[in-house]
Amino acid sequence: MKSARLVLAVILLFLVVVVDFTGRLISVLADGVLVAMALVVLRPLLRKSE
Repeated sequence: MKSARLVLAVILLFLVVVVDFTGRLISVLADGVLVAMALVVLRPLLRKSE
């Protein structure tokens, strides 16, 4: 029973790290998509002024 608890604790700690890393990765990707969309929207305005 003691080893089962140890294995469960290790799995839970691993999941905490994976979820945190995945959340951060998704956040960075979402920010990149928003910046790209803003550039696509602003591109015609920037070309007209040149």
